Amino acid sequence: MNNIGMLYGFELKKILKNRLTIVMLVITVFFILVEAVAPGMASASGEDAKSLEGRVIDDALLMELQGKLAENGGAWNGDAGKYNAIARLKRNILGSNEEVAVEYSAEELYQIRDESILSMMEEEGLSDGEIAWWKTRMEGETPFTYYDYNGALILSQGLVGVLLCIMLLSALCLSTVFTVEHRQRTDQLVLSCKNGRGRTYFVKIAAGLSVVVACCLLATGLLALLTAVLYGLNGFNAVVQLEIPASPYAFTMGQFIAVQGVVMITAGVLFAAFAMAASELLKNSLAVMGIMVGLFIFGQLEIIPPKYLLLLKLRAMLPSNQVSVWSLMEYHLFNFGGHYCTGYLVSPITYLALSAALIAVGGWVYNRFQVTGR
Repeated sequence: MNNIGMLYGFELKKILKNRLTIVMLVITVFFILVEAVAPGMASASGEDAKSLEGRVIDDALLMELQGKLAENGGAWNGDAGKYNAIARLKRNILGSNEEVAVEYSAEELYQIRDESILSMMEEEGLSDGEIAWWKTRMEGETPFTYYDYNGALILSQGLVGVLLCIMLLSALCLSTVFTVEHRQRTDQLVLSCKNGRGRTYFVKIAAGLSVVVACCLLATGLLALLTAVLYGLNGFNAVVQLEIPASPYAFTMGQFIAVQGVVMITAGVLFAAFAMAASELLKNSLAVMGIMVGLFIFGQLEIIPPKYLLLLKLRAMLPSNQVSVWSLMEYHLFNFGGHYCTGYLVSPITYLALSAALIAVGGWVYNRFQVTGR
């Protein structure tokens, strides 16, 4: 057991002392600083908006909005600025900037939102069962209550950048864990080691997974700390519909951030497992990097026609899409024997299952390479 511990520590040092690892960690910290500071510099929200904290977005609040707009001739200056977030919500529901000045009752506004969501579900080809499932989840969602959620939103959006850094860290730094042995012709030395190939393989995998999971936790913690210091801890109890009105999910911003964290950590495990196992399969770290970056880019492209529902579901399950705040508008469900599940439940389980499969296949190839290789 002591030998295993020493080997694990040795593999950790190899990864952490890699120049690419050090560079990626520095880039990750810099990226987090930009993600945390830049939105605050561009934000135009003032302290006056906090006076609306806890207000239900009902007829009374909408009438105040209309009155302030009329007083200022439609301009967002003076004390009308604090209603900007409410007007933005109204604009997003109506889909028109011109109609913000038109008077709507809260009931009319929420009805337009519900009809718009159901219309988009039908356009995306959801079954009657899926639509009925969503209808039950949407009951009692309205009226919304306003909270200043700027800090929570910055943290949520910043996690997308953290995920990108974790993917690049895995692709650049872990894809060489095994290929360096073959490139430097030191793989035969493993045969003479006391722990053999099997244990050595899983120790290397454990070291790579440890680095990635630790980076996920530390990067998220740093981003959360900076967000708390710069913007406070308000807004985590705000419903996600304040930012994404067309979302049918009954999440607060805090709950969604927790979901993002789970998805990101399990995705990090998948990134690490794929980078290491695939590099052993392909014996080429550059090919692994290209595949990972290509899949990440593919996840951002809107090129799949709506009629290919299975492909759309698989694309939506890519980590870059699951962590994005826009995933809150993903309506497709997974049907398991009449029980519907969202991608937020299916994706982490799938990531871990795929990771285990990749590690097992990579181990089989690693153990046989000495016999069928050079």
